Amino acid sequence: MYLECVRPMVQYAFMGAKVTCFAYGQTGSGKTYTMNGDPENGVLGMYYLGADDIFALRDEQYPGLDVHVSFYEIYCGKLFDLLNSREQLQAREDAKQNVNIIGLTVKRVAHTG
Repeated sequence: MYLECVRPMVQYAFMGAKVTCFAYGQTGSGKTYTMNGDPENGVLGMYYLGADDIFALRDEQYPGLDVHVSFYEIYCGKLFDLLNSREQLQAREDAKQNVNIIGLTVKRVAHTG
């Protein structure tokens, strides 16, 4: 699934596209497992695989580029910042019809592996 669905989005992002990868489904359907994997048993989820490709492309083609990350959850129609104690957030649309999540935490990340 990663190679067909997510890896191309990583490549498109480096070409300037806006991309999103999310899991949707009922409780117990495997969303968390798909996204997180089971690293203790050698199963890599979408987050790990995507991050690995992001840093590989960055190192290969854009060595001076900084990488920043935000991480939020939409649950029962509400937005929660997962990098800031699940603080509830608001989405707003600007004059250019871009959706902005007000107050969303953005952190610079470095490749350690």
